[in-house]
Amino acid sequence: MLNQLISQIKKAQNGSFFTIGLTGSVAVGKSTLAERLAVGLRESGLKVEVLSTDAFLKDNATLHEEGIFDEKGFPKSYDLTALEEFIRFFQDGKDDQKVAVYSQTLADIVPSEKKRVKRPDVLILEGVVALQLPEDLLNSTIFLEADMAHVKDWYLERNLLATVKSANHPDSWRAQYAKLPLIDFYNLAMSIWEKTNQKNYDDYIYPSQQSADWIVALDYYHQITEIKVGPRQA
Repeated sequence: MLNQLISQIKKAQNGSFFTIGLTGSVAVGKSTLAERLAVGLRESGLKVEVLSTDAFLKDNATLHEEGIFDEKGFPKSYDLTALEEFIRFFQDGKDDQKVAVYSQTLADIVPSEKKRVKRPDVLILEGVVALQLPEDLLNSTIFLEADMAHVKDWYLERNLLATVKSANHPDSWRAQYAKLPLIDFYNLAMSIWEKTNQKNYDDYIYPSQQSADWIVALDYYHQITEIKVGPRQA
């Protein structure tokens, strides 16, 4: 099924710089799907770059200064203007630029560290704000969806594993939670989900599905069950 989508993208790419926006809920599997797409496109000889929108998050100090740290992940917590300029830079035919680096260990932008990005044939931009951009910046758009009960399970599993692993890494922001009793960890994680991730999904992420060319559905085992035409193509 994914090969059909890859085939459609290859036909549309047509030798020019091509952008793909891929979004969906937190923990739904955006980065995994982005990498699967990249592998398939690279097999045809295309140069592909996968970039998370987290590179354009405002740093934690700025979020605190603006009083929006509790809304991290919401559109207002990103420098969307810088993200737009990043894409237009390549659209204008320029070849090389740098972006910030976001660390999952620090849960923050890494000070004074930049990643160099050379102009690819295909740029896959994945993240919760990937479809919040002007439509002329995105040649193809994908919304990834799954049953929300499954997504919550994946979110909990991912966070529990990452927190357990942080026990030997005191520099990780998660280390402070590594010794919590499981029930306390569960209650904390799901409280954060409802206050931030669920609200972000309801208010911003899900509405951006209206800008999707393709809607990709996953089952509990992260297998694609359906790829259907989205509203932007209707």
